[in-house]
This record gives sequence, structure tokens and C-alpha cells, in this order.
Amino acid sequence: MKSLKRNSIIYCFLLSSLVIGSCATYYHKNEALMQAVYRGDLESAENLLDDHRIQRKKDVLLYYFNRGTVLWMNDKPEESNKYFRLADYYIEDYQKSLSTKAISLITNPKVEPYPGEYFEQILLHYYTALNYAQLGKLDEALVEAKRMLIKMQRITDYTKGKNKYKRDAFAHNLLGIIYDAQRDYNNAFIAYRNAYEVYKEDYQVQLSTPVPLQLKKDLIRTAHLSGFYEDRSKYEADFRLTYTPENPSSGNLIFFWNNGFGPVKDEASINFSISPAGGGWVNFVNHDLGLNFPYYVGDSEQSNSLSRLKIIRVAFPKYITRQPFYTKAILFNDSLSIQASLELAENVNAIAYKSLEDRMVKELSEALIRLALKQAAEEMVRGKNQGLGAALSIVNAVTEQADTRNWQLLPYSINYTRIIMPQGKHQLTLKTTGDANESDQTVFTFNIGNRQTTFGVFHSIQFKGYLAY
Repeated sequence: MKSLKRNSIIYCFLLSSLVIGSCATYYHKNEALMQAVYRGDLESAENLLDDHRIQRKKDVLLYYFNRGTVLWMNDKPEESNKYFRLADYYIEDYQKSLSTKAISLITNPKVEPYPGEYFEQILLHYYTALNYAQLGKLDEALVEAKRMLIKMQRITDYTKGKNKYKRDAFAHNLLGIIYDAQRDYNNAFIAYRNAYEVYKEDYQVQLSTPVPLQLKKDLIRTAHLSGFYEDRSKYEADFRLTYTPENPSSGNLIFFWNNGFGPVKDEASINFSISPAGGGWVNFVNHDLGLNFPYYVGDSEQSNSLSRLKIIRVAFPKYITRQPFYTKAILFNDSLSIQASLELAENVNAIAYKSLEDRMVKELSEALIRLALKQAAEEMVRGKNQGLGAALSIVNAVTEQADTRNWQLLPYSINYTRIIMPQGKHQLTLKTTGDANESDQTVFTFNIGNRQTTFGVFHSIQFKGYLAY
């Protein structure tokens, strides 16, 4: 009895020490940084990221993500890529240790190192590709775009194709844009064709993201420039567009508009009833949601304790949308008669929800096992020492938390356009407009080279509120 009491006290102390100060979501813990970014005070954001207290080992990937993004927003592409490379190395080398995993099974997954959501691991390379493209390093940008596709395939292989978000249309599109900038029109056409297929078959159906008009134009143009005249004619007929050759002394501007911010994670919970199923099995059931998870308990003392439980509450992550303030944007230059709409290329917000939906069954299964082990242990201890059982009950209640960490500086959406314009120095104005016709304008100056592609980017940091689904 003394040994049990001593071990139970140690157990309670261990768990209590792990969760002190951990009840707040990651968004609330990260509030100072986010407020600095919302104000556009990027210098303060950089200074906050110098604080070693936010560079915790288990959150180091988020530190790399945040540092790289703030530097990118502050127009420091080389420094930005330094941290994005560190993030990439971390993801590649990441392996969960058995000791950390064991602790997470009796506490919560927040004690594990954060590996990044799958779409976060992919969009990391969007930023590195843009940084390289703006530095004029197109070969390096091409490698980053290819790595988006490699990671997507690796994730799909790992999940055995069960993930609905298994192909990234924007990754193919970005690859085509970079091939196009290198005047490798054959490979650009292939990448654009692949992007068109994924937009049409996956994005349009699952994410309500239509095929961008600009992609259709680029597909027709690169088919012509590659000598694929039958393909050009076919797509012209399919899209009801006509190809017009560009002026040989003109250049291209590819402009990306990151709008708002993606969702943040919060916590939700579901109640499950436990019913014996025979043969050492029990079922965790939620009739309202049509959920049923079988779990083998066997004949041990722990399984007997588990079978006496009736109802348990499981915590799991959910997303809360940050609604963007602006809903559309155009780039214009009146003297050149230019007016181009920025088209949706990647709905990051929708992909985040779809990705969480993809892994929700696994998330709930792990949470049920975690909670079952904790509550079975509580029953065993309570049967031998009522006081320690009560103490363990409190610890278990506190430690039953979802992992609310995520990369909170990703945009709500990525939009883009291509403008063909005369070589030389030109000013273009980006006009962003909200639902109530509120608008803002930002002026950019670009040096357009003959038959060269120039890259521009802007992030609208405004959002108008939170929306929980």
C-alpha cells in the first residue's frame, strides 16, 4: 500500500508539473506575437521572436515557421529562407521518441514535439520558392516547387490514399509558373495541365475552388509555345478563349496576394458512452454523431476498471476561421490600360478544415485510448486509496486537452494574376475591397525585363472577426 501511495503521488506530481500553465490554447499563448503582426509592427514581432522562452524544444518548428514568415513579410528573403530551411530540416528529421509518446498517452499530445500539419509542411515551400524567385534564383525556386509535390505524394503514400486532400493543385500551378519563367514551356505546359486536372477533379468538388482563368490562359499559351497546336485548339474550344501572341518586347509580372490569415485551433469535446461488447472488447459510442470505436481491454485489472466506466469526455482540436476583411483585389495601371483581378489559387482555410477532417478518426481513436488509460488508472487507485483517486481524477481532468498548436501566420487564401506589359519601369496599384466596398490601395514599382518574369507579392493582414463552425 505504501508503494502504491508513493507511486501515485509521484504520478500526480509528474502530470501536474506537465500541465501547469498549459490550459490556454496556443493562440492565446502566442497573442503578443500575433498582435504585433496584426498591427503591422514587424520589428516588434521580430524582437518578440528573439525571446528564448518561445523557442521551446517541443514548439521549435512553430518558431521556425513564425520567424521565417515574419522575415518574409518584412522583405528579408534571404534571412527568411534561413529559418524555413531549418523548418524543413526539422520536418525531414522528425521522429517521435518512444518516451515522449508514452507520456502523451497519459497526458495529452501537447507534450510531444509539434510535427506540423501536412498542408503546413507543403506550404513551407511556397514561401521558400517565392523568396528564391524574388531573388532571381529560379533554379532554387523550381526545386522548392518540386518539393511541394514530393511531400504531397509522401503524405498520400503514408496515409495509404485515405486522405481526401491528396493532391495540391496550387503546387502544380506554382511549378508551371516557375518553368514558365525559365521559358521551359514544354514542362510548364505539363505542370499547368496537371494543375488543371487537380483543380477540376479535387479542388472544385471538395474545396469550392474553381479553375483559375489565368491557369486556362497559361495552359493555352504554353501549348502554343511548345508546338502543341492541337492541344491549344482543344483548350481554346473547351475554355472559349482565343490565344493572342504577346508582344516580343514585353515581359511578365506574376503577382501573389496573400489575403488575411488562416484558421486557429481551439478545443472541443465529445461525450462517449462505454458498453461491453464481449470477448474482452468494449465500444466507445456517440449515437448523435454516429461514432463507434471498439477497444480491446482483455482480462487485466486495468480492463476491469475500464469496463466499470460509463461515460467519458474526449477533447479534440477544432478550427476557428479568421474571416478576411477583403474579399477581392485588382492590380491596375490606367496609363497602360491594365486591370487584372487576383484569382483564388489556394484556399488555405478550406484545406485546413479538410486536413483535420481527414485525420479526425485517428485523432479521436488516440484520444479515446489516452483517456481510457487515464480513467482506468484512476479507478484502480480510487479502489485502494480514495484520496489519491480523487487527486488523480483532478489531474486527469486538467490533462485532458487537445493539441491547439498550428502555424497561425499562414494566409486565409493565396491569390494571383499574370500581367503582360512593356519592358521598363512601371507603377501598379493594388486595390483591395471588402464586402461593404471598403477599400485600400498600395502602390508598387516593378522593373519589367524583355521576355523576363518579375515576381511580386503582398499580404493583407486585416481580418474582421472569428467564425466557429
